[in-house]
Amino acid sequence: STIVGDISESFDALKAAFKLKGLTNLELVALLGGGHSLGRMHAKRSGYVGSWTSDPTVVDNEYFVSTFTEKWEEFTAPVSAKKMFKAKGKELYRLKTDLALLYDAELAAIATDFAADIEAFRDAFAAAWAKIMNADRFDGPTGNLCDRGAHKAAPLTAV
Repeated sequence: STIVGDISESFDALKAAFKLKGLTNLELVALLGGGHSLGRMHAKRSGYVGSWTSDPTVVDNEYFVSTFTEKWEEFTAPVSAKKMFKAKGKELYRLKTDLALLYDAELAAIATDFAADIEAFRDAFAAAWAKIMNADRFDGPTGNLCDRGAHKAAPLTAV
């Protein structure tokens, strides 16, 4: 398979998982960008290294801008030999699923909009984050667990 084929296959599975959670592709892209604008990869946990952005303490749209403007070269993580991608001449990194934004037309359109409009990105990220954080509490797209009595405490019993 080709790198592009591998990327598409990886992201198809991710899109399917997000769809099962009741999330749209816009919400998927917003969560991907928001999550990857903060922090860095943890080699001990994932085997991947580096940051997605130059300042991983700020939620901004640099992740989207650099995904489209940098030249990405295959890179092998030194701690695990896992394949990932590095921006030519920079300490910016991507995984296969990040680069799917370049090859999936619908996702590329959303990511391009976010690269051009930081407020649209931040608004979409905030809404998607609230939705995913409340998904278990309110049972995702199928209803509210609280309406079915799931919140009632179990009766106390003597020991």
